[in-house]
Amino acid sequence: MGKVNFHGCSQSLSQSHTVSWVRGKCIGKGSFGTVSIGVSKSDGQVFAVKSVDRAACLPGQLESLENEIRILRSLSSPHVVKYLGDDVSCETTSSTASFRNLHMEYLPGGTVAADVDETTLRSRTWCVVSALRYVHSRGIVHCDVKGKNVLVGPALDQAKLADFGSAMVLSDDTCTGPIVPRGSPLWMAPEVINREYQGPESDVWSLGCTVIEMVTGKPAWEDRGVDTLARIGLSGGLPRFPNQLSETGRDFLEKCLMRDPKERWSCDKLLQHPFLASVSPNAVADSSPRCVLDWVNSEFGDDHEEDEEDCEASARERIGKLATNSGANWESDGWIAVRGADCCKVEVEADGASSCEEGTSWEYSDVKGVDLECEKFGGCDSVARARNYYPDGGRCAAVGSSGWCGWKRECLAVERVGIRRIPVIEHRQKSKQLARDIIELSKCLRT
Repeated sequence: MGKVNFHGCSQSLSQSHTVSWVRGKCIGKGSFGTVSIGVSKSDGQVFAVKSVDRAACLPGQLESLENEIRILRSLSSPHVVKYLGDDVSCETTSSTASFRNLHMEYLPGGTVAADVDETTLRSRTWCVVSALRYVHSRGIVHCDVKGKNVLVGPALDQAKLADFGSAMVLSDDTCTGPIVPRGSPLWMAPEVINREYQGPESDVWSLGCTVIEMVTGKPAWEDRGVDTLARIGLSGGLPRFPNQLSETGRDFLEKCLMRDPKERWSCDKLLQHPFLASVSPNAVADSSPRCVLDWVNSEFGDDHEEDEEDCEASARERIGKLATNSGANWESDGWIAVRGADCCKVEVEADGASSCEEGTSWEYSDVKGVDLECEKFGGCDSVARARNYYPDGGRCAAVGSSGWCGWKRECLAVERVGIRRIPVIEHRQKSKQLARDIIELSKCLRT
C-alpha cells in the first residue's frame, strides 16, 4: 500500500485540514482514473478513492474528476454513491506523484451483473430510476448510465448510481444542439448520437439499455464500431429484448426505448409502472389492508350503498308489523324454515294457567333445554313458563303461536334479506321500542 505524504504538496481543495489515510489495492479503472480502497488511519474507516495523476493525465481527465467532485458534493440521496471528501496527495512509490482524489462510500458488491432473478432485477432497477429522478430534479443529467456505473449495495437487491464524471448541469446551452455527446456510445440515445439533444430523456434511454445489460450481461447493442452508431442513430430500430424477461419487463423497456425522446416515460412515470411498483417500499403499505375494514373496493361502492338503503327500508316495514297489536303471521311468505317439522309434547306450568293445545312445531335437533317464555295478552299480568322435554331423548320442540290459545311465544326466526339471513327476536314488550331495538341490531349485523 502506498503511504500518503502531504509534505511539499497542496492541501485539500475542499478541506483545510490534513487527511491521513492509506491507499489499498486498486479495485477499478476508468477512462481517466483509477479507483482504490482507502483506509483512514484515525478510525479505520474504509472508503473508495478515485484518483487522477495530475502530472501524467490529460487536461480533460482532470477536468472530468473536478466536475464529478463538484456535482457529487451537491447531491444527497440513498440511491447515489455518497461523497465523503476530496484532497490532493503526494505519494512516494517508485517515484513521487501528485494525485487528485475523490473519496466516496465503498460498496463491496461491485457493479451490477447478470444471472439474477427478476425480483432482484426489479429492485435494482427501482433504485437506479429513483436515483435518476432525484438527479434530474436537481437539474443534472448523468449522461453515462450503464452497468459499470451502477454499484450493488448495501444489500444484494439494492443499487446506487455512481460515476458522475460525464454529468452536466442543465441549461439552454448544454442540452440543445448541436451538442458534444457525453457518455458511452453503446448506451447513447439516438438524439445524442445525432448530436441533437442530451437531457433527462437521454438518461432514460440509457437506463433501458442498462436493464438489458443487467439481464444478459452484455451491452444492448453489439459493438460494430461506426455501423452500430449508424444503426442507433439512423435505422429506427431497437435493441433486442431478452427472451427471459417477463411481459411486464418488456413493456417497461418499450417505455424507456422510445426513439422519440418526447414519447419516453419520465422517471416519475416509470416508478409507477407495474415492473417497479411491485417492489416499491410503499407497495406493501398501500396494497395490504391491516383488517377487513381497511379494504376499499370502489368498484362495488355505489351498489353496496343502495343495497343498504333498500335493506333498511325493508327491515323497518317488516319490524313495524311485528310491533303492532295484531302480532305476526309466522306462516306467511318471506320466512324460511331452518329446521324440520315434528310434533312433541309441551308441558306448561303457570299460576292459574291451564295447559294449551298442541299446535304447529319445528324440530331443533341440535338445541337442548330450550326455555320458552310466554306472555299473556288481554289485560292479564300472569306469566307462564313452558319447558319442553325430550320424549325421544334428543329432540326439542318449539311450539308455534297457533298452539298457545291466546298466548304469544318467543322464538328465534330467520328471515331472508337479499343474500343475508337476519335473526329477529320477538321481544317481551309490545311497544315500538321493539322496532327501534331490532333496527339497531340489524344495522350492527350489516356493519
